[in-house]
Amino acid sequence: MTVFLTRYQLNPARRGTVRLVASPQRMHAAVLASFPPPGGQEHQRVLWRLDEPSRYERNLYMVSPKAPSMEHLDEQAGWEQHPGGQSREYGPFLERLGTGQRWVFRLTGNPVRSVAAGPGQRGKVVPHVTARQQLTWLLERAERHGFSLGDPEDPTVQVTRRDRNAFDKSEASGPRRRATITRAQFDGILTVQDPDLLREALTQGIGRAKAYGCGLLTLAPAQ
Repeated sequence: MTVFLTRYQLNPARRGTVRLVASPQRMHAAVLASFPPPGGQEHQRVLWRLDEPSRYERNLYMVSPKAPSMEHLDEQAGWEQHPGGQSREYGPFLERLGTGQRWVFRLTGNPVRSVAAGPGQRGKVVPHVTARQQLTWLLERAERHGFSLGDPEDPTVQVTRRDRNAFDKSEASGPRRRATITRAQFDGILTVQDPDLLREALTQGIGRAKAYGCGLLTLAPAQ
């Protein structure tokens, strides 16, 4: 499996960074511009996530089948003195995953549910709006993605950030369409139950709205 994990440090003082961070549509376009075609096609999924650990930090993470080229981000949103991107092959780490291992994790998800409509009509997708609903959304998906989160009554995960982002789905050309994405950031400790399913989750994402910065799960060693 050829997969790359990339971390790019955006310069929060740059006007380009402010513009990108404000719109998942623009950030999505900037991420796909890091790859030659067919980098954005469904069978070559590119996942991304924007972390904001402090007022002065903006970290873009990507998982992709090819190593990205980040010159365009350096020009509009990077640091003048040094390139901000670091990529490494993800495959060796993924192969070392084993049953019973414990990892600190972060996931920004798009917790939604489908509401049934009338006969012959498509169901409507609506967001979960409370932290408890969003946490339940992840707990219900953990097993199918190869991990556990402890006792459901006292899980090893918390919702640490929630937001709703409204943005234009179309750029200057074409009709203007508004979209709203509900996001929840989950932080906690997971236990590996099925390494193959977890590898798939790490490279293909969890949930919906992957084009808009949702679904990317990352792991770090548990202390």
